[in-house]
Amino acid sequence: MGLFDWFKKGRGSSKKASDKPIVEEPVVASPQPPAEDLKKLNQELELEKKRNKEQEYRMREMEDRFTKMQDSWTTLLEKQQNAIETMSTKIKNSNEQPAPVKQKETEPQIIDDISRTISQTIVEDKTFHNFVVDDANRFPYLAAEAVATGVGRRYNPLFIYGDVGVGKTHLLHAIANKIFEVDQSKILLYSSTEKFTDELIRSLEKDDLEGFRMRYRNVDVLLIDDIQMLSGREATQKEFFHMFNHLYNSGKQIVLCSDRPPGAIKELENRLKSRFEGGLIIDINVPTFEGRRQILLNLAQEEGYSLSTEVLDYMAFYLDSSVRELEGGFNRVTAYASLMKEPITVSLIRKVLEGVLTKFESTKRIREEPREVLEETGTTVPVPSVSPYSDIELDLEEETDKLEQELLFELKKDSSGSE
Repeated sequence: MGLFDWFKKGRGSSKKASDKPIVEEPVVASPQPPAEDLKKLNQELELEKKRNKEQEYRMREMEDRFTKMQDSWTTLLEKQQNAIETMSTKIKNSNEQPAPVKQKETEPQIIDDISRTISQTIVEDKTFHNFVVDDANRFPYLAAEAVATGVGRRYNPLFIYGDVGVGKTHLLHAIANKIFEVDQSKILLYSSTEKFTDELIRSLEKDDLEGFRMRYRNVDVLLIDDIQMLSGREATQKEFFHMFNHLYNSGKQIVLCSDRPPGAIKELENRLKSRFEGGLIIDINVPTFEGRRQILLNLAQEEGYSLSTEVLDYMAFYLDSSVRELEGGFNRVTAYASLMKEPITVSLIRKVLEGVLTKFESTKRIREEPREVLEETGTTVPVPSVSPYSDIELDLEEETDKLEQELLFELKKDSSGSE
């Protein structure tokens, strides 16, 4: 047997040996994780995705903010650069051109200064529109309105007098506001006697009396409050007299307010009394019950409070000395009710305004008693009353109960009538 046959035989034997079936070992499957673990894994994956999204959102927000900051910074730099260029141009021009010769302050410049000062001293909220009018103040209200609109040119000077807190200053501000509304070119000056005196003293100290006179004489309308404070001030009266004459002879409007008529102002020069009495003199009184009630209602509406009829009537009845007392009582009651979280009732008003109400009867009797003036001292003393009711003293609680009964009766009558 040749080599080739042997090799072929050997290869065939090896092939037969390899043809034996190969027994494969069984594949053991890997154990599957429990369903709970899969669920937990999915939840963790979802949370991770959510955190990634939130982080991407925050990154985008930070990029947006950074971009906006860059834009703002660029804009600011541009503005600064423009300002620097503008300033450099002005400096260059000022160096090239000769400085203007400073001129002496002229009369129109002083008038402009007055206008700017006036606009800062007049209270814009005090107008004719929000001034409560009743029988106690209707005449001064109409006269003041006529002066403000230019109809009452013959009322010069207009002299309004009355007790403290009855609305005199309100009318002065209302006149100023109305004049500005009608004609903004008017030069108007509002001041008080105290301020007039202080400015006069300062002008004398600075040796600038002429500037002081030009300030007060170059106006179209002059409003002076508390004119009774001229009493006893000889130098101030002298300067005021010449200023008054200048304005009056120039056809300018003058409005004065005082707590007493001209004839009752002590140590006032007769020539000034004569000038004051040559115009229209009007007294203004404390608002009536209806007027005080309307004032309270207006205050409540402005402050956002809803007051019952009983509360309005009660406060309007007892707080009758002045508008300021009325406003002060309202502020105390509303502040207490707001801070203590209590409703505004008659009982609450009694508690808050106890000191005011306990003095009501005695104060009212003193105000209503006839009084006479002692010529030697200038003081007033009560005159014994001959009224048959002088010995009757009503207790505050009894008076309050009586008022409440009357109010309840009126309410019942109104409700029965409406049915």
